[in-house]
Amino acid sequence: MSTETNNESAAAKIAESIAALPPLPVTAQKVLTCFGDEFIDVDKVTAVVEGDPGICARLLGLSNSAYFGLAEPVCSIREAICRVLGVDTVRSLVLAMAIQRSFNSRRCPAFNTDRFWMQSLLTAECCKKIAATEQSLDTSVRDLAYSTGLCHNLGLMAVAHMEPQRTSAVLHAHSESEQPEHLGQRFVAEFGTDHKLLTAELARFWQLPEIMLSAYQSRARRHENSDNRLGLILSAAATAAGNMLTEKESQVDLGVWAGRLDMESEDLEQIVVLSDRTQNAAQAMCSNMGD
Repeated sequence: MSTETNNESAAAKIAESIAALPPLPVTAQKVLTCFGDEFIDVDKVTAVVEGDPGICARLLGLSNSAYFGLAEPVCSIREAICRVLGVDTVRSLVLAMAIQRSFNSRRCPAFNTDRFWMQSLLTAECCKKIAATEQSLDTSVRDLAYSTGLCHNLGLMAVAHMEPQRTSAVLHAHSESEQPEHLGQRFVAEFGTDHKLLTAELARFWQLPEIMLSAYQSRARRHENSDNRLGLILSAAATAAGNMLTEKESQVDLGVWAGRLDMESEDLEQIVVLSDRTQNAAQAMCSNMGD
């Protein structure tokens, strides 16, 4: 059997596996209803979180972590939202925490859960910062920038769940490479598809907001000159976040994305600089994201 046929069979198998995944978890379904609110309802988000004991405990643990150094402990989710995390962040974290329950990546030895969430959280921060500079963006797009960044790599977690050993081999080979931008090519060679396409397929399958789906589809088809603005912002943000976790000599130039965004490279590089406080906050959140 040819390599091409093998790849086609693997891609078809993964597509079938996605279709066989359970429906979007109830908590995620409920929190998605909060994304359409013109004015975000703190009480509604609080009710959703309090209905999920596991996520509730993790968010309270995060709010009371040493990073925030509160003089008085947070005893309720409403306090966590109003005093510490903010409703936008909580909404996005709950969505990501709920979705990840559909996957078990523990059987994939090379899948680093902490690194996965750290890169996702840094991408979310960069995505939000870039989107904030885009005055022409619709408010609804800017409001979903953080969530889009946070969930942008769920396809990687999905394939680690569905094909743990083969995914581990791909990730191990990638970690030994000096070309970090080529992970997608490695997945295509092994499976006939990549994690970006899988993220877009998951977003479609689970009926995530159209704004997020369009951005993921745009990122997955980056060689087709897609002009989806949030998709371009996401690609730039993901590249910037990857650079933060990579040795300088292996970092990827942001110039291509700056050009696609009609920015000077120096301006984009300045926008995606995250303060030590922001990076430390992401680290604190990261430790509360995994199961």
